[in-house]
Amino acid sequence: MAAARRQNFSNLEALDSAARSQLFDIIDKFRELNISEDISLPQLVVVGDQSSGKSSLLEGLTEISFPVASDLCTRFATQIVLRRADDDEGHVRASIIPGVDANFDPDARERLLEFQVSLTEAEFGPESFAKILDEAAVAMGIPKPGDKVEDTPDKRFSNDILKIELSGRHHPHLTIVDVPGLFHNSTIHQTEEDRELIRNLIQTYIEDPRTIIMAVMDGRNNLANQEVFRMARKVDPEGRRTVGIITKCDAVQPGDEPGVIQIASNKVEKLRHGWFAVRNRSTKEIQDGVTIQQRHARENEFFRKAPWNRLGRDKTGVENLKPFLGHLLYEHVRDEFPKLVDEINRLVIETEDALSKLGVARTTPTEQRIYLTKIANEYERNVTDCLDAKFREYIPSKSPLKIRTHIQNMNSVFAKRMESHGHTRDFKDPDEEFEEPKVEEFPPFPHTSHDREEHGGYGYASDDEPEDLDIGAEEQRNKLDPEDIYEWIRVTYRDSRGPELPGLINYNVVIQLFREQSTNWKAVSRAHVSSVVDTVSKFNAEVFNRVVSDDTVRKKLQTSLSKATSAAITRAYRELDQLIEDERSGILQTVNGSFGQNQKELRRRRALAELTKRRGPNGVVDLNTVAKIFNLSNEDTTVRDVHDILKSYYDISMKRFTDNVVVQVIERHLLGNYGPIRLLKSEYVSGLEDLELRNIASEDYQAAAKRRELQGKLERARSAQEAASVIPF
Repeated sequence: MAAARRQNFSNLEALDSAARSQLFDIIDKFRELNISEDISLPQLVVVGDQSSGKSSLLEGLTEISFPVASDLCTRFATQIVLRRADDDEGHVRASIIPGVDANFDPDARERLLEFQVSLTEAEFGPESFAKILDEAAVAMGIPKPGDKVEDTPDKRFSNDILKIELSGRHHPHLTIVDVPGLFHNSTIHQTEEDRELIRNLIQTYIEDPRTIIMAVMDGRNNLANQEVFRMARKVDPEGRRTVGIITKCDAVQPGDEPGVIQIASNKVEKLRHGWFAVRNRSTKEIQDGVTIQQRHARENEFFRKAPWNRLGRDKTGVENLKPFLGHLLYEHVRDEFPKLVDEINRLVIETEDALSKLGVARTTPTEQRIYLTKIANEYERNVTDCLDAKFREYIPSKSPLKIRTHIQNMNSVFAKRMESHGHTRDFKDPDEEFEEPKVEEFPPFPHTSHDREEHGGYGYASDDEPEDLDIGAEEQRNKLDPEDIYEWIRVTYRDSRGPELPGLINYNVVIQLFREQSTNWKAVSRAHVSSVVDTVSKFNAEVFNRVVSDDTVRKKLQTSLSKATSAAITRAYRELDQLIEDERSGILQTVNGSFGQNQKELRRRRALAELTKRRGPNGVVDLNTVAKIFNLSNEDTTVRDVHDILKSYYDISMKRFTDNVVVQVIERHLLGNYGPIRLLKSEYVSGLEDLELRNIASEDYQAAAKRRELQGKLERARSAQEAASVIPF
């Protein structure tokens, strides 16, 4: 395999097939279209220290005569494109590929694209090249080579790329990107900040997995001190993407050659593609007029001599390096091309989706109304699907979008809280142990002269009886257990006696007891409604985030709807207050048949429980004992009857109230057609005045800029898609 590869590299003509040429042209087209902003492209990138011989190496590879002592564009990257063409004269074309920064300044981008220089190869020499570099720097707005830093303090580096394209019969198909060289000591031309900027620029290029790194090393320097190789090892630890190139071999001090030869033999820093050693023109040779052809001849002669002849012939000289790089890049591009096409296709789809979310341009009232109507329709669809629990995608269980599930669970909790915390006092269980009726001792007659007067003059025969036997209702209440519902009913009954006969119930007593027993309803129900309002608000915000991609439009829409949202929530609370008022402040009414049945069941269970408890050893019930048990006073009977009536009605009313809160407050006012999550609809949009419509839906500067950016990206991506449609292999 190695021998075959060496044979291929020795025959440059065999490599320059039509398919190879077409493939490289497509990649160059991608780069011209700035697709590299979104998709990395296969490329050869030359990296190394300043004065490491990068420019001389490129000169040997491209046969371009660089300006004397030039460090080739120390403030921007340069792409050198060599193409074989049926052109005896040969042509050179210089242009600028705008960088990322230019996307935010259309005028600057247009100015950069206008930069065009066209020359014949005969006209293109060191002087014309130097002029192109200076003019490109001016177009990019950065210092020209040789300018002082303080002359242009605002911008010293550019991410724009100068493209030099050479076409002619003698050129191979090869594209190389040269980036500014690393330096270690700041000068009046380059600061410490510049050093870090260059390092970051190099890092950006070499960490791209599609970049083949041409790492250049001055043969006179120690490999361990070469920062470029430390950077390359970090991003390419196995050396799969790195080609080592040793320059200035002719300047290596006598005796140091074996160390350099060890490196060049791939025995120190092992790289998959190995190392190349080259000898370039020195400054004196350039000044003496040594031509590129003479340079190649002197290089070949140099590596035929000891000790450099110990290196393999295929690993020395630019005439071997050039076809190697050409074939390496071709294989790399060919392998990556299907993936590139897939990524470009995805880029087109993603950009189209992003533009679709922005909607049509919104400059006229009609466009603005159409835009908002689409949003409203999408919003309604999302709300309906979520309320019906119909999801077209996986939604996490805690997501606000699962509003129906959350509210159903909250309603269940609300119902349980009403059962456990809605009443003021616990009702008696008929199955509880029966208590013997209390024999209340009341003073048979008032005994003080004052009391006798109040009660018609009746009194005891003696005035010596203690006066504290006159116990009032309030004092009795203080002496009773406040949690015992029987005692509470007894005291309330005594405190509310009317003209009814003993044992009969004053209807107002039941009303008073019910109102006090249901005092907690308001707190429990308002807490539930408040929780639902919070859930609805979070849901609303989540749906808005999903259907309105424009932050400004979303905020303006929510602000426009905020008054109606507050009104809807207020109506919900008013409905709740009305339900509480209806249940607790009016007369007690029900046609529910279970009202009477429940009272009968309570009495039946109470009697059955007592009979069961009073059975004798043989299961016999003593009727006298039973008669004694049920021989209650009128008051005791009334207390239990009131308890059973109150419990039967309370259960019906509490369940009715709970259902009404769920149906009339939650469903109607918070989730219904006029609730806060149903306000954004097409009718709302059609009712907007033109002024408010423009305020909400017109595009701001950022949205318009985003639209232009996406449209430009989509146009470039489609152009790249079209360029890639003809598969060259």
